[in-house]
Amino acid sequence: MCAIAGQLGIEVDAQISGRVSACLRHRGPDGEGRYTAPGLGLALFHSRLAIQDPTPAGHQPMVDPETGAVLVFNGEIYNFRELRALLQRRGHRFRTGTDTEVLLVLYRVYGQGMLSRLNGMFAFAIWDPGPGHLFLARDCLGVKPLYYARLGAGFVFASEIKALLSYPRLSRTLDTGALLSHLTYLWSPAPDTLLAGVKKLEPGMALQVRGGTVERHWRHYEIPVGSSPPRTGSSGAAPARMAPDQAARTVREAVRAAVRRQMAADVPVGAFLSGGLDSSAVVAFAREAAPHGHLPCFTMELDDGDARREGMSADLPYARRVARHLDVDLQVVGVSGREMADALPSILYHLDEPQADPAALNVLLISRLARAHGIKVLLSGAGGDDILTGYRRHLALLWERYWRWLPRGVRRFVGMGARCLPNWPAALRRLGKAFRYAGLDEEARLISYFHWLDPDTVSGLLGTDVKANVRQC
Repeated sequence: MCAIAGQLGIEVDAQISGRVSACLRHRGPDGEGRYTAPGLGLALFHSRLAIQDPTPAGHQPMVDPETGAVLVFNGEIYNFRELRALLQRRGHRFRTGTDTEVLLVLYRVYGQGMLSRLNGMFAFAIWDPGPGHLFLARDCLGVKPLYYARLGAGFVFASEIKALLSYPRLSRTLDTGALLSHLTYLWSPAPDTLLAGVKKLEPGMALQVRGGTVERHWRHYEIPVGSSPPRTGSSGAAPARMAPDQAARTVREAVRAAVRRQMAADVPVGAFLSGGLDSSAVVAFAREAAPHGHLPCFTMELDDGDARREGMSADLPYARRVARHLDVDLQVVGVSGREMADALPSILYHLDEPQADPAALNVLLISRLARAHGIKVLLSGAGGDDILTGYRRHLALLWERYWRWLPRGVRRFVGMGARCLPNWPAALRRLGKAFRYAGLDEEARLISYFHWLDPDTVSGLLGTDVKANVRQC
């Protein structure tokens, strides 16, 4: 995890620059750098976690010696070796073994069209002195964060909101629409944040900024949906219908290939292992690709009975079973409820936006254990539930086939009954949530499966002044 930040069209202030760098230092303990052009109000900042070519040659900001373009980059380009070979065949030479330099040369050759060639997770900014603009982009699924704001006639961006708060003129005005989203869904979709003046660049989007003004904002990737053909500019192909066994083979090989790509690193790589399907599959394929089959794995044991009372099962027995089956080393961090509570101030500092999922605490505590064992990179199965229908809302959608044909009046009656169910035990709470909005039309009902608080409850939490300013999501 690295960090990037920058400004354009704003006076370069040494004190503000120092605060920006200090805010981001925790993301990049292996070095930091800064590039400034005071006459342009330009400053670019980088904090480095060295994964590829951890020598000083990978220092950022990195400057293209031929064009003068300057790059700050957070992430990893998984196909950088293939891209490097392609560029070498075209006569381009490289001074480092980093994916950062590959990005710079790729931009020299293809310009902003480079985005369609990238396979990876990234957020980067390139200052191009030729046309005099700043080019920013975020990866297809938004794995790497990128926030930005207009500041008078200037423009600022960073990997974390707290770095942007280093600029005193940045407005702290609350975005009431984002507040409503956080209370209803536990998060706020891009581009909104809780600060009205701060936006997050949407996944698969890019910006071009000149003189502090965003002059172009476009989508460079669009996820193919169903069997519809991809829209212009999409770098993916629409999935074809296939038999279940063929689909299983296709998914297996795609996951295997993705894991192998992400094992490419010049530092030791480990993995989260909960014992669930997603992390177990990742570990199985990672072990195939690991040098000598050695793959350190990490998990957590929660001592309290809180998880059981909420209907959650303990991960550790499953993780140990998978570790024995795959013959991988498993390290366990034992955590009590008190220790998790003590970690709250730290996780709140690192999470720039409200986060209601306790999984972030798990990740923090497991990552500390991995770092103590000298591991900088951990693979995880995050995202598998979303893609492969692993949440209860997906099951609720499958169940709809048995009742959605009912007349709307009957469905409304079912919804009224569901609202009367108690919140305890957990099974009744989930049943009530599944049918609470049965009387709505299909689109509104789909959205309702993402509700964590009933809209009426949310409305009751808002003061009259906030309600007056809420723009409905």
